[in-house]
Amino acid sequence: MNVRLLQAFIVIVDTGSFSKAAGRLFISQPALSQNVKQLEAQFKTRLIQRDSRNFCLTEAGRILYQHALRVTKAAVEMEDEMQRFQTVCDQHVSVGATSVIGGYAVPCSVFIFKQKYPEVSIKLKLANRRQILEDIRSDLLDVGIIEGEQPDSSVLADEIHLEEMIVIAPGREPWHMQQQLSISELFTAPLIIREEGSATRWAVEQVFRKAGIELRQLNIVLELTSSDSIKAAVEAGHGISILPRIAVKKELYNKALCQLKIDSLSFAQRSYVVYKNKPQRSVAAKFIKLMKSPANGFC
Repeated sequence: MNVRLLQAFIVIVDTGSFSKAAGRLFISQPALSQNVKQLEAQFKTRLIQRDSRNFCLTEAGRILYQHALRVTKAAVEMEDEMQRFQTVCDQHVSVGATSVIGGYAVPCSVFIFKQKYPEVSIKLKLANRRQILEDIRSDLLDVGIIEGEQPDSSVLADEIHLEEMIVIAPGREPWHMQQQLSISELFTAPLIIREEGSATRWAVEQVFRKAGIELRQLNIVLELTSSDSIKAAVEAGHGISILPRIAVKKELYNKALCQLKIDSLSFAQRSYVVYKNKPQRSVAAKFIKLMKSPANGFC
């Protein structure tokens, strides 16, 4: 159904004149007559009887006029409601982040973005890497900030940060005096790690694997689902762990935790901004641009 033809038909009926209707619609009379002919061809019936001076509606024309009023009103309401919806969407961006970078770094970026665009609403979801990528692919999130391995080609991914990861131990004897672990000591030390599917665990596994070490060879005493729970367990003396430095800055400063070195091993974790390979709404594109810029606001 061509709403534009119905709107022209309504104006013809309301003005009672092809010439007046043409003037109001800013088109020529022949073009307006052609519009009516298109409607008559569509419905296979005469809609207007006209002579050199006057015209009147046929019965079919009167029926069409009543329906045209309702259809065009509904079309206008639809346009208005979709415009309002789009306006709301253009002021909202949903961001997903893995727990470490989402808990300690991304909030700074959100703050910087809100300073520049105070009208924008940002919803930040924290989840593990696997869930964030699934939500991006399913269009449940506009943007993802993840750590670990570069994602596959089902999403676009730009590297934005390289974070050092460190071995942490309780900030008390005997750990704070040790400072260094040998590989043999690593095999016997009680180790606390993140759960499967987390980017932190993946990064740790990659370093160990390159050194010829499998997790099953280590003395893993706990698997926990958040960096905060790992820090609490380490502080309580239940073992050592490996976390991004950004997640333990405060505890290192307060000496609740201490840093250890492991012979010949160094750990790091890459971060990526990820998003669907599709045209992005303006507000999402602006947030992606911020995350890709050198001034992404990581604390």
